[in-house]
Amino acid sequence: MNKLKREQFALGSFHYPRYSLNYFLDSAQRLGFQNVEIWGVAPWAYPEDLSAADCQRISRDIASRGLKHICYCPEQNTYPVNIGASLPGVRERSLQIMEKALKVCAATGSETFLLCPGSSSLDEDFEEGWKIRRESIERLVKTAEKEGVTMVIETQNYADCNTMHTVAEQRRILDEVNHPNFKAMIDVSQMTQFGDTIADNLRVLGDDLRHMHLTAAHSECLDLTLQGKALLEKYPHGRPMSTHMDFRGGNNPIVRYLKEMGAGGYSHYVTIEVCDRGCFLDPEPVAASALALALECLD
Repeated sequence: MNKLKREQFALGSFHYPRYSLNYFLDSAQRLGFQNVEIWGVAPWAYPEDLSAADCQRISRDIASRGLKHICYCPEQNTYPVNIGASLPGVRERSLQIMEKALKVCAATGSETFLLCPGSSSLDEDFEEGWKIRRESIERLVKTAEKEGVTMVIETQNYADCNTMHTVAEQRRILDEVNHPNFKAMIDVSQMTQFGDTIADNLRVLGDDLRHMHLTAAHSECLDLTLQGKALLEKYPHGRPMSTHMDFRGGNNPIVRYLKEMGAGGYSHYVTIEVCDRGCFLDPEPVAASALALALECLD
């Protein structure tokens, strides 16, 4: 049976924002990671703050430790960045920020760029909002192609976005945009929340599945026999869960997910993502325990 390889794992900087970039990189190195994913937020990775010289320095700092920058994830789920905004001024500013972020991605050595779809207001027409998001992606993918970067679209929770919750919606937007620099990724929190499975993602996305976020989630009544349409009929906004937490508090079957990805022949990267602010003050032990759990899939 196929298995994932240790060198496919990456450490995301999502729970290290209270420390310097060099601290994060040294921590990744201490823990034995070969790859890192950079969260594009202040104080050291927000795209609008970075000059060409800053990008060169970041690239050197990563390479000097023998690490590889495998994905750049600019913050795009909180105001003022929203490529799905119906207000033209908000959307245009957001697109300009994201176009710069794509250039930062390439300049810091990453060939993969994590894209969130943006969100329209809940009282706006769904299909009109979908059209706005598609047109925004069609504009951004031109910059991605020019920079030699592949954008991977992520599913979202309902609080962040009123669409792109399921792999079926990812498939729809991939088919509509239809560009070789636009692919998809999986985040196992959203997958579990909205009733998809690893098998669903592998079947529906096929070779268009190019990245993965490994995240811990907890639900008081995690019944994984409830999937697909049956889950969404019971929970239209997704299964009630706490997500992106310290792996020591999750109860979603992370090791099983990874084994299924390996068996399905997945050959791209898996980033450990923890976004719990409670982990910001002492991030390395959190990363160490997450990696130890993830590596159980290799046994």
